[in-house]
Amino acid sequence: MSNILSVISAMAEVATVTHEEPTTRKPKQPVVTISRDYGSGGDIIATRLAQRLSIPLYDETVLKEIAVRLNDDPAIVKLLDEGFGKAKDMWLYRLFSGKDVGPDAYRDTLIKVVMSLGRMGGILVGRGAHVILTDACALRVRITGSPEVCARRMAASGHGSFSEQLAKAKEIDHQRGKFVWEVFHSRLSDSSAFDININTDRMGDFEDVVDMLMGMAKAIHSGRVLAL
Repeated sequence: MSNILSVISAMAEVATVTHEEPTTRKPKQPVVTISRDYGSGGDIIATRLAQRLSIPLYDETVLKEIAVRLNDDPAIVKLLDEGFGKAKDMWLYRLFSGKDVGPDAYRDTLIKVVMSLGRMGGILVGRGAHVILTDACALRVRITGSPEVCARRMAASGHGSFSEQLAKAKEIDHQRGKFVWEVFHSRLSDSSAFDININTDRMGDFEDVVDMLMGMAKAIHSGRVLAL
């Protein structure tokens, strides 16, 4: 635990612009969390938004950071990330390795990582970041789409047949919802957990979404929206 805290402290120190340390309520740069359905365009929107705002994009980076902080095999942490409940069956691994990679260790480390990134600023995609940063100066966005429309979009982009993509969309969305529930007891279907809910079914140009989110992200970061 001391190693984890020392890493977080070092990250915060690097992020400091002045002598005042950034906090989640006064981050160095804008913070946006993006929860998305498969094929909804959430990843594209997140990438473009990060580019337009000139801030980092954190996706697999978060997972890798967790692996580093747990001092464990990234493959093991990925297993936890994909199916939180699978940790209950990893007692044999813990027995021989002596490493605690169970649900509590994973959750605690994930929270510390996201809180640390929330002080520095950036786009945080998935992994329940919207729950962790509920009280932070962050724009929490949910990007959705009906499975059928998302599947057609992905199939048209050359990712496979419509039937394959439909099945994949339903499975991935289920797993993402399950993860957030098992880790944080929060439902992705709870619209009150987000500041903005966007259905991209009828949107052909994601730039319109990016434009809107840019304005909201800047407003929140400047304190014009949230009274924190």
